[in-house]
Order: sequence, then C-alpha cells, then structure tokens
Amino acid sequence: SLLTLARLDPQRPQMLVKEAVSLAGEFEQLERLLGTRASARGMTLVFESQVDSVYAEPALLHSALRNLIDNALRYGAAGGCVRVQALPLPGTVADVGSGGVRLAVRDDGPGVPAAERARLGERFFRVLGSGETGSGLGLSIVERTAALHGAALGFESGIEGRGLGVVLDFPPA
Repeated sequence: SLLTLARLDPQRPQMLVKEAVSLAGEFEQLERLLGTRASARGMTLVFESQVDSVYAEPALLHSALRNLIDNALRYGAAGGCVRVQALPLPGTVADVGSGGVRLAVRDDGPGVPAAERARLGERFFRVLGSGETGSGLGLSIVERTAALHGAALGFESGIEGRGLGVVLDFPPA
C-alpha cells in the first residue's frame, strides 16, 4: 500500500491516460476476485449499474473499487450485504462515457461514527475497536485516485441507514 501511494503521489491529473471503462466488465472482474471472500463471511455482494461506463484510468479505478469493496467485506457485518452501484451523477446526463458517474460501495455493518468519517482518508488512520488488521492506507489510495480524476470522495450512511457508504462522484468526460 505504501508503494502504491508512493507511485501515486507524484502523479498529476494531466498525466493519466483515461478511457471509457466498461462497468459491466469491471464489476464482473471484481465479483470473480472478491466473491469467494464474501461467501466465506456469509455476505451477499451485489453489483448494480445504471450506466455503461465511466471515464477513468482503468488500473486506478480497479484499485479504488477493490479497496472499497475489500473494506466493506472486512468491516461489514458477517452475514450482511455489500452493495456496489454505478449511477448517473445527479444533474448530469447518463450518456455512455460522457455523463458524470456516481460509484458507491455500501454495507450494512456497524459503520463509522459521523465524527470520524472526515478522517477516513488520512494515511494510517484506523477506527479503533474493529478487531480487524490493516494499515489504514486503503482509503488514502482511494482518496488520491479520486483527486487525480477530479472526482469527489464522500462518506455517508450505508444500506438502510446502517453501516458505511463510500461515494465517488466522477465528473462528466
């Protein structure tokens, strides 16, 4: 994770080679990669998409989504649900590859107190008492990826007001 951040730090938005990334393909790949882990915890992993693609650098997008889903599976409730959604960004047109896209990963676990959500993107910050191991760098990687794409990263309540929801709002292409 430190190596990933070290590689991202000197990057600039104009250096990224972005393209229209198929969300169906990306979601299929993530389901193959993380579906077994979800099953092992008795969790349901759901992918929903109302848009075809997002304009992004493919490897960085994959890394960000993998980190978010991994966190939701790690910190969500055993036997719970993780929902990954791709929606048109409110106020934009959902044209293929050109409209703004909201990517959201939500769980129904114990969540993160609202007072601590603002610190989630800080390097090495971890919410105490989770009982899980980790370095506290996954959301820092997601935050840096969002910044490079001009995307907004936000934290909110998860599924039906429980758990955590992490939202990435990508601007129109």
